[in-house]
Amino acid sequence: MTTLASPPRLFDLPLAPERERDQAQTAKAVCSDGGRLTLEQRLDRVWEGLSAAGVAVCPVCDGKLSRTAAGKGRCLGCGSTLS
Repeated sequence: MTTLASPPRLFDLPLAPERERDQAQTAKAVCSDGGRLTLEQRLDRVWEGLSAAGVAVCPVCDGKLSRTAAGKGRCLGCGSTLS
């Protein structure tokens, strides 16, 4: 007699990689008072990353934003420019 295994329940399945990434970014995008970052705070962090390391996470597509010779930020993923 063969026994069929029951299918996995929805809450037992691992999260899709996109969902895990979204949850991690949401956790990073919370300021100390428990609220979400303002646009100004988020862009300030992008500029800090560009200034310190020359790269940052694109606020539009989460791609790689790199600093250009003119001092602007240019996304290698979506082509957005931060100036």
